[in-house]
Amino acid sequence: MTRPIRIEGETVAGEIVTAFVLTHGGDPSTELAERGWSLIGPVAAFTPADSDEVIIRVRVAADLGAGERHTTWTAGHAPEAVPAGVVPIQVQRVAAYAVVVRDADVLLTQLSHRVRGVPGRWTLPGGGVEPGEDPGTGLRREVWEETGQHLGSVQLIDLLTAHWVGQGPDGVWEDYQVVRLVYAASVPEPEPLVVHDVGGTTAQAAWVPAQDVLAGRASTLAWHRWPGWLSHGSGRTKPTPR
Repeated sequence: MTRPIRIEGETVAGEIVTAFVLTHGGDPSTELAERGWSLIGPVAAFTPADSDEVIIRVRVAADLGAGERHTTWTAGHAPEAVPAGVVPIQVQRVAAYAVVVRDADVLLTQLSHRVRGVPGRWTLPGGGVEPGEDPGTGLRREVWEETGQHLGSVQLIDLLTAHWVGQGPDGVWEDYQVVRLVYAASVPEPEPLVVHDVGGTTAQAAWVPAQDVLAGRASTLAWHRWPGWLSHGSGRTKPTPR
């Protein structure tokens, strides 16, 4: 269940200077540094026609200090003790998420009881990109399934990865890596909030005050990235039906 993920490093002049398939459990920023390049930020993500591979293109530069690099590693779930005789299957997944700001609120989803270790946590709407699906298409599908909202413009703004061993929602033990693509997005015509994927990993969707997120009053994915994410917010839209 491992999907090939190719990292392409591009200079500010548009030249591709390095490319490699991400190793299972590998971190893009670390693997780029090992090749002599510092990650500045993501540029684009796409699935070539008739391919299962996802290409993530990132801006790179040489000789940046460690404090200036864009880091992608985030902590995963707390490790679980694997039962004797069980060999976790390797899973490498690409997921896409949307940062949608409406006035002073941000669109979030709450994880259901099916997500081991973090039920009730609020996070960005989005989820796994299907085999052969383009990340942008997967983003729009996932946001609609989890919130009932149709996205307008989208812009890739961040790249994160995490790796852990544990049980998935179906109880299968997995050696799991997720590469997360984070997009700033707009909702030109807000709709009532509806979770269409009933019985899945989303319990509910809500517009949450951005200040609650920034102050840590809403437990979310990668809280330390939120100031940067909200700076890309889509701004004011029409009032949203509740």
